[in-house]
Amino acid sequence: MSPTLGRLIPLHARRGAENMAADQALLESVDATGQPVLRFYTWRRATLSLGYFQRLSERGEHAESQSLDCVRRATGGGAIVHHHELTYSISIPSDASSTGPRLDLYRATHRALAEALLEFGVRVAAFRELADTTTPPRSSPFLCFQRRTDEDLIVGGYKVVGSAQRKSRTAVLQHGSVLLRSSPYAPQLPGIAELTSRSIPLQELAATFTQRVGRALTISWEPGGWTEQEMQRTAAVVEDKFGSDRWLRRR
Repeated sequence: MSPTLGRLIPLHARRGAENMAADQALLESVDATGQPVLRFYTWRRATLSLGYFQRLSERGEHAESQSLDCVRRATGGGAIVHHHELTYSISIPSDASSTGPRLDLYRATHRALAEALLEFGVRVAAFRELADTTTPPRSSPFLCFQRRTDEDLIVGGYKVVGSAQRKSRTAVLQHGSVLLRSSPYAPQLPGIAELTSRSIPLQELAATFTQRVGRALTISWEPGGWTEQEMQRTAAVVEDKFGSDRWLRRR
């Protein structure tokens, strides 16, 4: 089967609200065009992102991140301190009749990330594969990387990769974080560097993952920029949603 042509947006740093708005703009673009998009990004300054369902008042549970900018994601899960990490987002067409998470996408992308990390000497395992998995506590920790779901990638008992999804009418967005090093704003979370003594360059990891996930999803990624419509839509969504106090305080 011939691969689908997808668009690859190179690594770029943005503010928190811009990153979330850009992901929404790309999801809408895939909804309209049907062409998959893969994007890599970092955060212009360390930022705390809250899961969609988290209450803003929960920030008080985590003292070290109190000074950070805060943004609310459109995806669920716990809060993430975005600092020393690689963040990716992938948006692909999805059957309009499907409901719930796309488990096949979770598994394909995380398997590709596991293969990419192995090329840098880092061996990870999906949480569901570990023999010592236990029933999660009734109350979920504030930080996402202290939670565990089946597809999370684990090193030495610690989560180093987590992702979340959001669906539109005919497309699905999955974005996630690879925790490369510990942050002083979340010192309780060791990263890959602390757990394995491996320092992985962002660009090299992004390039390796691009190859692996393209093979897994039968997509040929070609570098491409932002369309004028996507840039305008990103700016509008920052203003109307992710950059607004109303959105942040909605819970």
